Amino acid sequence: MPTTAAWSLPAATALPEMGAMATRERARHTAEDGTVMLPLVGAPVLPMPGHVRRAAAAALDRPDLRDTRGLPELRAALAAELGRDGLEVDPERRLLVTHGAMQGLSLVLRTVLAPGDEVIVPTPTFFFDGFLRQAGAHPVHVPSYEADGWALDVAALEAAVTPRTRVLLLCNPNNPTGYLPDAATLEAVVDLAARHGLLVVSDESWQHFTYDGRRYTPIESLADRWPHLVTVTSLSKYYALASWRVGYVLAPPAIVDAVERRFQWEAVCCGVVPQAAAAAALTGPRDWLDEARATYQAKRDLVCDGIAASGLATTARPASGAFLLVDCARLGATPEAIDRALLRQGIAAIRGADLHAPQTHVRLVYGADDDVLGALVDGLARASRAS
Repeated sequence: MPTTAAWSLPAATALPEMGAMATRERARHTAEDGTVMLPLVGAPVLPMPGHVRRAAAAALDRPDLRDTRGLPELRAALAAELGRDGLEVDPERRLLVTHGAMQGLSLVLRTVLAPGDEVIVPTPTFFFDGFLRQAGAHPVHVPSYEADGWALDVAALEAAVTPRTRVLLLCNPNNPTGYLPDAATLEAVVDLAARHGLLVVSDESWQHFTYDGRRYTPIESLADRWPHLVTVTSLSKYYALASWRVGYVLAPPAIVDAVERRFQWEAVCCGVVPQAAAAAALTGPRDWLDEARATYQAKRDLVCDGIAASGLATTARPASGAFLLVDCARLGATPEAIDRALLRQGIAAIRGADLHAPQTHVRLVYGADDDVLGALVDGLARASRAS
């Protein structure tokens, strides 16, 4: 018989494990040794109210319409929601519903990028590198600094532009720092993009969580300055729909058309049931959502005050989101040592390097109940004392 060579995956297809999944795996191994891990969460985990449950149940009997852009009633509800921020959006031509914001980002970036393109990414930031790698593009990381409140450095962003730059990729509000760029900063970023002919893609999944009277500025509100703007958003956060995996893309019609074609080959469409649940959450009563969101500033303060009292370095207090970067250099000389010190206290945190943040830092989330957050700050204090 002829000898056949062994089959293997091409090396170019290999992707690193996402930092959040690696953190979960480390926590799982720690729990196997008997350590009780704290149930830390970011987005609200809420029981679905009756009107959402009824909409989902009714959708079980609906025919599969296979509308790649999303159910018309959900896109209409999304357009009405965007109207609350003063945005006029055509739901037929400019919106596409996706399986969460991460799929939306993946679809958009694989559609608008070609191999060899460069993408400017302000850091620290969310897990964007895998999307860019799948598109064959190269991230150009431009750091922000804790001493500046993690603010965008617009001059540094512009200095990073080369003839190969195609996209400027933002996270607004920023995950993991909680930095919330003001309107003037975003105007400067959009003007930069206009000067160099760049597409701006903005992940705005935490737009409803802002504190201390600060206001979120949608990138789409600056389309009169430069129309080549794409917004990708998740409904998992404010709308507490993490279990349903629903998000959407807001983009110029030509980009939505191209993304829709790619989506048809990837998944055909989103399921009717989660879309019906999302439409009900958008159009129905909001008291169950608003009550949860109203607690987040107090949760942030509880954790930040606890960190300040723990002996760790005082952290920049986030203006938005449900997370913060904490300098844990006191706990160990390496990221691995810091991780072990936290895991011994039942604290699972994403390492700074996974977010292009300083290796001394970790990301913590503060969306859990207050008793869990109290245990979190107690654990940080114990880890600090033991160092």
